[in-house]
Amino acid sequence: MTISRDDKQVLGRWLEKQRGKPQYRPAPTAGMAASRVLRPLSKKHGGGSSAMALSRIWPEIMGPRWSKISTPVRYTHGKDGRTLIISAPGPAAALIMAASTPIIERLNTHLGQGHIKRIRIVQSKMTPPKAKTQTKGLSPRQTAQLQDGLSHLPDGGLKQALEKLGRGVLKDET
Repeated sequence: MTISRDDKQVLGRWLEKQRGKPQYRPAPTAGMAASRVLRPLSKKHGGGSSAMALSRIWPEIMGPRWSKISTPVRYTHGKDGRTLIISAPGPAAALIMAASTPIIERLNTHLGQGHIKRIRIVQSKMTPPKAKTQTKGLSPRQTAQLQDGLSHLPDGGLKQALEKLGRGVLKDET
């Protein structure tokens, strides 16, 4: 089938009229509109039911002793309800699991009745307690030795740099 020249012109004019019309877009759903309002508020005020939001009130729920060594990881949803996964080192994991019933009650007190049905403990590495770094100065004898060793140098940046290096080396030896 061949199209005549006149038909092509008619089709061309029709296409020109049809192009450029704005696409019909339906109104956004109520859920989308609400999420545009609630998302910034949630970020600002820290709302939500994520495990990260739970970490803010974690010391209140677990107490100071257990909150230092355990952290909420995430929620999982199963047939019997929501499960909170907690990360804790090996020995503490066993003790937290033994006290799971009161912990679930405290969680549900903060989050709402029936929010958490179970907790599951994931064992993590034990981290040694951070040692307090003591900044000891040099003894008077060490300071005198350092000054005597640098006395032959002229005052300036090199002498200051070597003195700083010497203090660092001597401090590490003690």
